[in-house]
Amino acid sequence: TMISVLVVNRDGEPWLERCLASVGDPPPPDVEVVLVDNCSSDESVELVRRRFPHVNVLENRRNFGFGAANNQAAAQARGEALLLLNNDAWLEPGCLALLHARLDREPDLGLVAPRLIGPDRRPRFVWSPDRSLLGEAVQRVRNPFEGAAFNHRPIDRLMRAVSGPGWYTAACVLIRRRAFDDVGGFDPSFFLYFEDADLCVRIREAGWNLDWELDAVAVHAGGGGKLGGAVADEYRRSQLYYYRKHRPPWELAVLKFMLGRRYGGGQVRDWLDRAAREADGEST
Repeated sequence: TMISVLVVNRDGEPWLERCLASVGDPPPPDVEVVLVDNCSSDESVELVRRRFPHVNVLENRRNFGFGAANNQAAAQARGEALLLLNNDAWLEPGCLALLHARLDREPDLGLVAPRLIGPDRRPRFVWSPDRSLLGEAVQRVRNPFEGAAFNHRPIDRLMRAVSGPGWYTAACVLIRRRAFDDVGGFDPSFFLYFEDADLCVRIREAGWNLDWELDAVAVHAGGGGKLGGAVADEYRRSQLYYYRKHRPPWELAVLKFMLGRRYGGGQVRDWLDRAAREADGEST
C-alpha cells in the first residue's frame, strides 16, 4: 500500500532539507511526498525543487492555514495512509515502517503517533488530555517540564486512565486514509492551533481508535515559547471555536468570562465573531 507524506510549509527553509531527506532521498517506491507551501517569503520552494525533484509541490499565493493546506495536500495524495509531518520535524530510521505496520495489524486503528523527541534528544509531548478547562489546566502545569522523562510515559499512562484517549499532535502522525476521509479531514475554520485536537475528537467519534507506537521515534525542533501578537489572537480564536464546537455550554461560558477579565469583553466578542465567520465560510 502507498503512503503519502504531507508537509505544510511556511518559511521552513532552515529545517526543510532534513525533514524531506528523512523520508528517503529519494523515498521508497511506495512512498510519495506532497508539499503545500503557504506563501513562504524565504527560499523554501526553490530548495525543494532543486534538492527534491520527486516532491509534488503545491504553491499557495496566500497562507490558508495548517489544516486547510493539509486538506489540499490530501486531495492530491494517492496513499492509503497519510503521514502528517511538520516542516521542522524529521523521522528517525524505521519510524515510518513501524507506524505503517501498526495500521496494517490493527484494522480499527485510525491514527498512530510516534514518540517525539527534540534535537537535544529530550522527550517532547506527543499526547495531551482532551482540550477542556481541566485538560488545558493540567497541560499548563506540565509544559515547563516537557523535557523531563517522568512527565511522559508514567504520567501519560495515568492521565489516559483518568481522562480518556485524549489527542495527538499533528507534528508527526500517521492517519488511515479512510479515517481521514470519514471525517472530511481537518476543519479549515481552525487557521492555527486546536485543529489536530479537533481532528482527533472527530476521528474517535467516527468509531476509530487512536494510539501511539513508542518504538517509532521522530524529532520535532519546534514547540515551546510564549504566544504573542497575532499568533496569540489565533490561539484564542481557535480556542473559543473549539469550546463552542466540542465542550458543554457552561465550559464555554466560563472560558469567555476568564478571557473577558483578562482581555476585555469586546476582544472576546471579536474572536467569537471571527470564528463564526470562518465557520460559515467567510474567511478572508
